[in-house]
Amino acid sequence: MKKLFLIFSLLSVSLAQAQNASISCHFSMASQDTCIIRLHKYYISEYEPTVIALLKDNNCSFSLTVPNPCIAELMYNKQSVNLWLEPNDNMQLNIAYDSLYKAITIQGSGIVPNEFLKQFYKTFKNDFDKDAVKQRMLSTGIDKYENYLFAQRKLQMDFYKNYKEKDKFSAGFNTYVTNLIKYNYYYQLQAYPIINANESKSILTVTPLPALLLEEVTPTLANNDEALNCETYRNFLYYYVVYNTSRLNNFNKFNDNSISMEKKMAFTNQTLNNKANVYFMANYLNENVDNVSPYTARHIYGLLSYNEKNGDYTRLLKAKCDKRMRMKVPDDKSTASSSATSGPQEGVKIMGTDGKYFTFEDLKGKVVYVDFWASWCGPCRSMFPFSKELHKKFTPKQLKNVVFLYISIDKTEEIWKRAIEQNGLGDFKNGLVPGDWSSEIVKYFQINSIPRYMLIDKKGTIVDMNAKRPSEEAVFDDIINLIDK
Repeated sequence: MKKLFLIFSLLSVSLAQAQNASISCHFSMASQDTCIIRLHKYYISEYEPTVIALLKDNNCSFSLTVPNPCIAELMYNKQSVNLWLEPNDNMQLNIAYDSLYKAITIQGSGIVPNEFLKQFYKTFKNDFDKDAVKQRMLSTGIDKYENYLFAQRKLQMDFYKNYKEKDKFSAGFNTYVTNLIKYNYYYQLQAYPIINANESKSILTVTPLPALLLEEVTPTLANNDEALNCETYRNFLYYYVVYNTSRLNNFNKFNDNSISMEKKMAFTNQTLNNKANVYFMANYLNENVDNVSPYTARHIYGLLSYNEKNGDYTRLLKAKCDKRMRMKVPDDKSTASSSATSGPQEGVKIMGTDGKYFTFEDLKGKVVYVDFWASWCGPCRSMFPFSKELHKKFTPKQLKNVVFLYISIDKTEEIWKRAIEQNGLGDFKNGLVPGDWSSEIVKYFQINSIPRYMLIDKKGTIVDMNAKRPSEEAVFDDIINLIDK
């Protein structure tokens, strides 16, 4: 037994050591007393794990936990360079000047891939520098620009395939480099119309790319979890969602940040899976949460939490999102006018599945839990299972006093009824106010994002314009309290 325990202990130590890597730095001259390494784990810079080392006699060293190959960002004196780092690497960096940009030589393990990256970026610097890329986009027509991208991609692949020490690359590094080159082409292609459209506020539409250029841009290309360690893939994800959301909006630019985020997240939820889905949602929410309504912040943060099952991003973004969700914004467009909050007016007519119209006035005497949705809205559909479970929590007696009302803003009756059947909503009360974002009910309640929930008491008064989602346990108590009144 002791022998087995010893073997297990040695194995545990071996596995732990296999996740370690070390980097030592020597500066021929140094003006700063600290050096920093940031490991790319979450791919959102402000949340990445960092290690700080003190310089002594122009030297410093790092011991890092590296379970998987990754990019490590070495930072010194307001400068930074990226290093490819793998488990068990032991690198010694010699920096000839007080600058990371002038002369770095690498010794020890890790020298081959990092020397390649140094030569690769030196050769193709302007193809990866964002400022240079942007200027080229703004000064070149799309056909000429695509030809340039195509030619440069070939040159980059030839450089990689013909590199003298390519046979020493690890499988992980080979994958990284091919993704770096491949996604740089597709990212810039989709970024071209967006960057040109955003150059001026007077430009109200995005010029679509020729369909031929997008033949290879598919959901399969977009869903590549192992490429997340590559910046060009993350850039590609951003413009893939932005361009396609623009396409779904008839290439009209959004003038409301909340609607823009809701539609991007709806597309993301429909198209991206697994790590790509969670990363994009977290990164976009992190960058834009301060520019959207508290309701949208709460909705998207809840959706992120649901998608990653309360994982790392949910934890990391909690404080930032909580701050926005608690904020009261008097001019927030997600809050309807005072006339609407006092009680729904008879003028808002809703078509039932039988073709007859009804109004909120017809539902007086019962508590109404309203779910505004549409067939094309992925986040709306993701809430339906929770809504059905919520319905089951009520007793038959309680259900006589509450109405679950699903109001669709789909464009046509045919699309709406097909979506009711597909989503199993036939046992609930359904209504349609056609017209998408131009529908009468959207304008009346100033709805700028869906799903949107609303609670109405037995007197017909709206008691909560932004009611809790069905996935939140507290909504059951909110409804029960209104039933008991």
